[in-house]
Amino acid sequence: MVSKGFGYLLAAAGLLALAGCGGASALPHSNMMSSGAGGQAGAVLGLSGDAIQPDTAEGIGIRLNGESGLVTKHYGTVLGYFRGTKSLTSQVVQLTANTRVIFTNEDASFPHTASFLGDATRNSAPFPASFNGSGTQSPKGTLINTPMFSTGPLNPGQSSLKYNSGPPGFYMFGCFFHYNAFHMRTVYIVM
Repeated sequence: MVSKGFGYLLAAAGLLALAGCGGASALPHSNMMSSGAGGQAGAVLGLSGDAIQPDTAEGIGIRLNGESGLVTKHYGTVLGYFRGTKSLTSQVVQLTANTRVIFTNEDASFPHTASFLGDATRNSAPFPASFNGSGTQSPKGTLINTPMFSTGPLNPGQSSLKYNSGPPGFYMFGCFFHYNAFHMRTVYIVM
């Protein structure tokens, strides 16, 4: 007789084996849209007791080299941040409230941060004249709208710790390294 917990492990192993065959993934994923191009939320399997529990996170890409800025009606020009990992056009990024968020530096050349700069509104982002956030890594699980929140420096290809998108709101973000020189910034709309 096979225990329930062992059965779950066998099922997960079967899914992982299928995911490795033929280049197609058997793991569930969802496409999330923001203003502009869409991205994907990743799915990761994690063990909790004897059952398999999903551990999903919304992914945000960060890039300066080769990235096109976007001029928005309410927030002016945004640059360097987008949903998922594939976009070459910056976005105002929409996130689900109180969910895990992972930031990934998709740039091949420069380190970047995603650092909280203050609250925006539905119709305005009074971006500071110069960077006023932090470049020091916040502990995992921190709400992204916490004063002085930052991913800390992310080297090319590096992903952040898992953070929490927090409550609904409009949040200004910028890069510790490139805000002043290039206005690398965006607004996260958490719904």
